[in-house]
Amino acid sequence: MGVGDGRMRLRVTSHPVADPGSGLSRILSAGPMLRNTFVHPPNYQVGYLNASRADLLRLGALFRVAAASSHSAIYIPVPPGAHPMASASGDTHPMPMLVAREDTGLRPSDWPDLRHRMRRASVPLRVTAPAARSPDRPDDVRRRADRHPARFAEYAATIVITARAELLFWIGDWLTAAGDRVAQDPRVHQHGESFLGDMVGFFDPGGTDQPMHAFSATPSNRSSTRPAGGNSEHSSDNLRLGMSSSAG
Repeated sequence: MGVGDGRMRLRVTSHPVADPGSGLSRILSAGPMLRNTFVHPPNYQVGYLNASRADLLRLGALFRVAAASSHSAIYIPVPPGAHPMASASGDTHPMPMLVAREDTGLRPSDWPDLRHRMRRASVPLRVTAPAARSPDRPDDVRRRADRHPARFAEYAATIVITARAELLFWIGDWLTAAGDRVAQDPRVHQHGESFLGDMVGFFDPGGTDQPMHAFSATPSNRSSTRPAGGNSEHSSDNLRLGMSSSAG
C-alpha cells in the first residue's frame, strides 16, 4: 500500500528486544511479505539474490526503513519452500537477512540472543518507508562511503548487514532503481539477462572473506505490476541478482 508522495507502507511484525547496552529496541520482521526472495550467500565465485521485481522494490523500501530508524533492525526470513542452489563448490542454502544502522550497536554475535528474544512478543505493525530517490549521489557522499563502507557478515546461519544511515538509504535507492530498470531494459525482455550495476562500492572487501562484487539480472518471462507506492508498470517478474565474489 502506498501514499501519494511516493512513500510505501509495509506490513511487518514488531518484536521488542530492548537492550540497555545498545540502541536497538525492536526487530521488524518482513514475515511472508517477500515470499519470492531467496538470498544465497557468496561462495568461492558468486552469491545470488533471487527475487521477483515486486519483492525487489519492497526490499529497497525495507532498507530505507532501516536507514530511517536508529532503534530498529529489519529481519527478512527465508520463505517456505526454499531450495539449495547448486554451485561449483557445492550446494548453497538461502539465508535470512538482518539489516540495521551501525549506530544501533548491533553486532553479528548478538543475533542468537536477539532471535531468542523475538519469540517472546510480537505486534502487527504498518511502517512507512521514505520515498525512493535517485541512486546517484554526489562525490562527498561517495567519499564517505569509501571511508565507512557497509559491513557484511554471516553469523548463526544469517546474513547481517550494518552500515551508516546514509549508506543504507543509498543501497535501498539502488535496489529500487534496479527493480525499475528491469521494466526499461530491452535486453532483459529479449535475452532474459542484463547487467544492472556493480555494488562493490557499498561493502568493505577487507571486512569479509567473501566480498560481494557485482549484480546482474535474469528475470523470467512472467509479468507483474509494481506494488502500491510506486509507478504501476508491467515487467518481467522474477529477478536474479548475482553477487560475484572476489575471494578465491
